[in-house]
Amino acid sequence: MLADPVADILAARAQARQSRDPYVDVCVFVTVSVSGAPEMRAIALRDIDTRGFGLLINANSPKWQQVSANGQCSLHLFWATVQRQYRVYGHLEPMEAERLQQYWERKGHASRLLEHYYEVMQPQSQPLPSREALLEGIDALKQRYPDADRVPLAASLRGVYLYPTRIDAWHGSPLDRLHDRRLFTRTDVGWSCEILVP
Repeated sequence: MLADPVADILAARAQARQSRDPYVDVCVFVTVSVSGAPEMRAIALRDIDTRGFGLLINANSPKWQQVSANGQCSLHLFWATVQRQYRVYGHLEPMEAERLQQYWERKGHASRLLEHYYEVMQPQSQPLPSREALLEGIDALKQRYPDADRVPLAASLRGVYLYPTRIDAWHGSPLDRLHDRRLFTRTDVGWSCEILVP
């Protein structure tokens, strides 16, 4: 395991990509509800660099409202093809506008329309009378924006980085179950490391 946990994650992600792990670009984003209950959902992991773990979140979504209310969130990464798991704790920092625009331009047509659906039809996670109602709303937006290039950046889309302050890293050892597990804590000069019982 590398001494820098972010570098370790980047190396593991590269190996997972080479192994065609279907979840290499997915993370589980965990928040805490107003009532104190943990809530988690799989979302796209955009990138990883010195700023942190890049995510796109709609400001009308419950996850954004929860993290705005209490600031608590974490990420879980698991790539089975390379037996790597990471729990990432920290705080959110805004993504620069240019980077958000770059990610918007990578989104497909339907994904862009869905972001606008949240704004003009109904916020994410709200009940619908039927699936057909969702599809009809998307079709109406498609009439307005027939091509992906014509869909403007949704005003409610937020680009953020989860800046890590603690990372619980796990390298699996399936044959003997004696996994290598370490807790990394950010310090003023880098990372401290404690070996944990797996």
